[in-house]
Amino acid sequence: MWMEAPSFMPYRGDAVSTEQAYFWIDSDAGLEAAANEWRGVIGIDTEFIRTDTFYPIPGLYQIANANDVWLIDPLVIENWGPLLNVLNDARTTKVMHACSEDLELLSYHLGVHPNNLFDTQFAYAFLSEHFSTSYANLAKRALDVNLGKHQTRSNWLRRPLSDEQLRYASEDVAYLIPLFEKLSSRLKATGRWQWFWEDMAEHGRYQPNDPQTYFASVKKAWKLEGQQLAALRALCAWREQQAMRENVPRSRVVWDEHLFVFATYTELQRSTIEEMLPRPVARRYGDDIERAHRDGMASAVEAPLPRPLTQGQGSILKRLRETARDEASKLGIAPELLARKRSVEKCFRHFHTNGELSPEYRGWRYALLGDAFLQELNRT
Repeated sequence: MWMEAPSFMPYRGDAVSTEQAYFWIDSDAGLEAAANEWRGVIGIDTEFIRTDTFYPIPGLYQIANANDVWLIDPLVIENWGPLLNVLNDARTTKVMHACSEDLELLSYHLGVHPNNLFDTQFAYAFLSEHFSTSYANLAKRALDVNLGKHQTRSNWLRRPLSDEQLRYASEDVAYLIPLFEKLSSRLKATGRWQWFWEDMAEHGRYQPNDPQTYFASVKKAWKLEGQQLAALRALCAWREQQAMRENVPRSRVVWDEHLFVFATYTELQRSTIEEMLPRPVARRYGDDIERAHRDGMASAVEAPLPRPLTQGQGSILKRLRETARDEASKLGIAPELLARKRSVEKCFRHFHTNGELSPEYRGWRYALLGDAFLQELNRT
């Protein structure tokens, strides 16, 4: 069992005495030596802080193979090459749980986008009605393992880390390979192995933030047209880039709601900015806001954003989702895999633009829902 004492000496001379067996890596040489053990299937987890920053700050990287756990200190490692080689190696399966935030950290901190990923939370959705099962609950259900309470508010940047932090960090990665083995076996037995991997290709792809497209996510942005929408795009792009430069949450610069109102003005005056924003914020960013607004008003007109569905269209969407939920219930899989609102709405809009189902519903879902969806959509 992995919890037993390691059969070889730690890469750092002073072994750590806790209930969990792990290797503490705090040198480039230690990382290089450890990476030689990471082949075939490995588990990966991360700990980070993100309370007052735009980007996550790495506090710890955890790696596990079938026998041991390694805790890597990102505050001291300088040469990440050995880890990058492993993450980029398509022959190595990287097992993670709820991978999206981990992938963001790896992209920002190490500039790497791992391939051949297996997300245990996502895999379990193909085998149960639960879409967002926690790591602890999955370990209990699949392995009958009781994990300690996770330290969600822990400060992972402090040193030394407490024994409790080290124990939880080890647990967070130690059971990923047993879960991978159990879930893989069930996916193959149920004939859902290919379903999972078809979706995992998209699920495991991290898309970095694009300042030029953020405006489309602003509440009620669809109400704006032409130059007003172009102004909103320019204002949001400026705010996103400013938050990135300062590495602060976007709300620390200017709120979405303020940018939306600014975009409604044909000419944005400094007095309007000063009336709406706190004085220090208006003083610091006023010139930039005015400039971004002018640039947006002078740029090419933006194509209108999709408007909310009408009541009749909403009824069709509801019927499509009910059909998908019924199918998910029959299969015993998470309804979100078939009936997530934004996916079904995207399919509805795609059909009325292109006369065919969206790509998501032309893959493995087509055999389950294709005929029913097309029958319903062709009535409209």
